[in-house]
Amino acid sequence: MEFFSGVISYDSRFRKTISALIFRPGKLSREYIIGKRVGYVNPFRFFISTAIVFFLVVSWINKEELSDYKTISKEDSSDLSESFNYVFDFDDETPASKIQSYLEENPKSSYAKTIEATGEEDNLTNRLKFDFLKGYSRLQDNPKAYLNFLLPKFPFFLFFFVPIFTLFSILFYIRRKIPYTHHLIFNYNQQTVFLILLLLYTVINFVDLWIWVLIYMFYLYKSMRKFYAQNRFKTIVKEFIMINCYFFSILLVLMSFSILSILFY
Repeated sequence: MEFFSGVISYDSRFRKTISALIFRPGKLSREYIIGKRVGYVNPFRFFISTAIVFFLVVSWINKEELSDYKTISKEDSSDLSESFNYVFDFDDETPASKIQSYLEENPKSSYAKTIEATGEEDNLTNRLKFDFLKGYSRLQDNPKAYLNFLLPKFPFFLFFFVPIFTLFSILFYIRRKIPYTHHLIFNYNQQTVFLILLLLYTVINFVDLWIWVLIYMFYLYKSMRKFYAQNRFKTIVKEFIMINCYFFSILLVLMSFSILSILFY
């Protein structure tokens, strides 16, 4: 609703925002910061709208591929189970081992019934262990359902990831004493462009992915030059370091997010 209302109303703010964002790298962030906001869509709302549209389109395009993961083979299930048991190889005296053993024999058991049957204490630690073991068991049984459960949450994951990544921006420009919110606006705008380029690649994928990556790297360079007003050498060096920090941190946070999601699956 937010996305399409931007197309229809906003007194052409949507079109003006897209034009400034794509064709004048860095300008939109600077104008928004200095107070020229009436003519543009809010960068935070615009990012989450773009992210939702992106994942809806990706889900629709890849629905046939996702349908191939309805079930997993017995061999794969056995391998996953062995790996799972290795990672969670608790001593016999630990509560998690008893709960795990009981769930292996009674996979449909509720938490209350499991605690009663194992004689373990009803506390937060055991609840979290039960939820994780239960969720992981469901993941083994049906990976496709887990992917469908996880995918709609990625726009919100990205929305909350950007403020964390913005801490790197403060670190790299600490001598400039730029306010955190200014970095944040800039990074949200960059992520919006990144998602737009990924969406174009997904829809018209006759161009190699590396071409799109190079386009974004050039766009990011122009944006950083305009926004932070530093020379070419410093901008290129900081861009290279920040891209590496970005992929490392998003991989780390994504893995944590995926594991945490098992608790609620």
